[in-house]
Amino acid sequence: MSSVKILERVEKQRKEKLEQTHKIINDIDHKFCNQHEIIFPEENPWIHANEEYFYNNKTNKTDGLSTWCKRCSVVKSGIIFQANRERSYASHIKYQGTPKWKAYSKRNQITSKPKRTEWRQAHPEKCKGYGEKHRQHDITEVEWRKELEVFNYECAYCGMTQEESKRIQNQNLHKEHIDNKGYNDLRNAVPACRSCNSGKHEDDLEEWYFEQEFFDKDRYDKIIWWIEEGYKDYIDDKPPYRIVKKKNEHDNKFHHELWSVDEYRNMVECLHKRTTKKEVENDMKNGIVEVPKIVHI
Repeated sequence: MSSVKILERVEKQRKEKLEQTHKIINDIDHKFCNQHEIIFPEENPWIHANEEYFYNNKTNKTDGLSTWCKRCSVVKSGIIFQANRERSYASHIKYQGTPKWKAYSKRNQITSKPKRTEWRQAHPEKCKGYGEKHRQHDITEVEWRKELEVFNYECAYCGMTQEESKRIQNQNLHKEHIDNKGYNDLRNAVPACRSCNSGKHEDDLEEWYFEQEFFDKDRYDKIIWWIEEGYKDYIDDKPPYRIVKKKNEHDNKFHHELWSVDEYRNMVECLHKRTTKKEVENDMKNGIVEVPKIVHI
């Protein structure tokens, strides 16, 4: 068969494939997502055929787009990741050691910093909302070490150990809010691996945990025991305020801020700033700044 006929045959196959996977709806080109009927059966599987809804795929000579829409790709990736967590983390850690990753990481730090600064300045309300959703725990190192011992240095949800978390996820176990709107101290926190910490997010404990393949009745009972009774033997008395360490905006140095807190130990208002924690404490002791009281919301 001549090269001309081969090219004609390939082009004919490409057009046939294009007709099968594309159609015009309301004068707009749509592409069929072959996973949509499985993952989102209640939705129309014909999606706008552009890079906003489909990832690029150079190997697809038909239209240069993936056969799955972006939403289905994200869901399928999550399913594959959960089914092969250790292998996925091992692969990612291996990639992080390559020159390609190091070059990308260094280049990204340089190019993305001005963009992040510009975005934060343009979206102060979104930054505030992010801070409210990602509250800073009011847990001392001593309290946290005691709680880790109670939970045997394991994720309270899936049972991943601290050593496994370091080896597979390259992180220690996180402090995870059991109730996202609840207390901000030891009575509302359990150790969690990075996957469980991000997977649960703001979900209700029972609604999320009961659906997980790694659900364990004994671990669930221990979590309930902890938030109802267990924490009482390990939580320390704290003053009606918080002194937190913050980085200066204009340089890489730090300062300390005095914050009022509510009954949930959430920071409410910054009342005073000094370079060191000792200076803040002395200012309260000498009456330069009034010692805050618990703010009742």
